[in-house]
Amino acid sequence: MQEPDKICASCGRLVTYRKKWEKNWAEIKYCSDECRRNKNRYDFREKILELLKTKPLIEQSDVVGEDKALLEHVRRSARLLAHEGKVQLLQNGKVVDPNTFRGPVQIRLKPTYK
Repeated sequence: MQEPDKICASCGRLVTYRKKWEKNWAEIKYCSDECRRNKNRYDFREKILELLKTKPLIEQSDVVGEDKALLEHVRRSARLLAHEGKVQLLQNGKVVDPNTFRGPVQIRLKPTYK
């Protein structure tokens, strides 16, 4: 039986079932050793939601400035919020899939989330 995919607790990417995880699939939380080691050292979910209370649409750089080292952590946090159903991620004005997008994104509250 094919197990359902999961979302990585660190980066928000899809964790696809692997045969080697057959015995402990229920305990798998991370997509890679790097995510398991680092978890989400920088969690910007609260800050993103706070900024969205004042602005309808924010850029990644609104959260951390131009610190390129932290921009990936903002994307990780935004991915997790998208999977929680709280925000939408946009590129060129169009909503993108949180599992597959690459590069800079804009973030807005999901219309159904208040």
